[in-house]
Amino acid sequence: MNSQGTFEKRGTKKKIAFLLVGILLLLVGIIALTGGAAILYFNTKTDSEGYAISDVYQVRSSANAFAVWVAPKQISSTESWLGIDNIAQTKWIVKANDPSQEVFAGWTKATSGEPYLRGIKFESPDQFWHWITGPYRAEIVIPSTAIQNQGTPSRPPVDESFWIKSTTSSATTTLYWDTVWDSDTGMDILILMNADGSSGVNADLQLGFKVPILGWLPYLLVPAGILFCLGGFLVIRRRKKP
Repeated sequence: MNSQGTFEKRGTKKKIAFLLVGILLLLVGIIALTGGAAILYFNTKTDSEGYAISDVYQVRSSANAFAVWVAPKQISSTESWLGIDNIAQTKWIVKANDPSQEVFAGWTKATSGEPYLRGIKFESPDQFWHWITGPYRAEIVIPSTAIQNQGTPSRPPVDESFWIKSTTSSATTTLYWDTVWDSDTGMDILILMNADGSSGVNADLQLGFKVPILGWLPYLLVPAGILFCLGGFLVIRRRKKP
């Protein structure tokens, strides 16, 4: 084979390589653009803080407290080692329906909350219930409830010291909580009460869930997708040059 033929063969191989690289860059760019646009679209369906919000569960209890036991996610050793145990964030949204009555929302460990509930009249799910969370999904499923015990609090719930987190409002308030399982202390409890401890809890309860990375990921994917597509176009165009 003469030198001219060898030169043409090398030129053909080079053009094919440029074409393949260009197509690959275009594909990566299109995938990044599509993914970023999809996440941006779904982000419009979350609240102002980026949380997916469940439907309202209506708490209409004649008792002194309404309580739900919550078992957070159990983190594997691999997840813990990778440092992704706090990849998600969760919140309870509590809306008081009686403007004249403040509603107290308290978050505590079951080991502390259960002794407190044994001394007062409270309402809680009487069969299996669960909460569901995922990217752009939050759901509370409580089929039915029952009232247990008798008695009234000896003092307002805000005066108790065992709460991990608590909040009080006559309007809408938010309680942020950790989804990570603590093997030493077990389950947690969310307890809703009137701020003065009186009977008749009237509030709306919602669950919020978000994965923070989804808030900023589109602003990485979309520019990266544009750059990859531009790079692919330039590489394919370069292939056509002699």
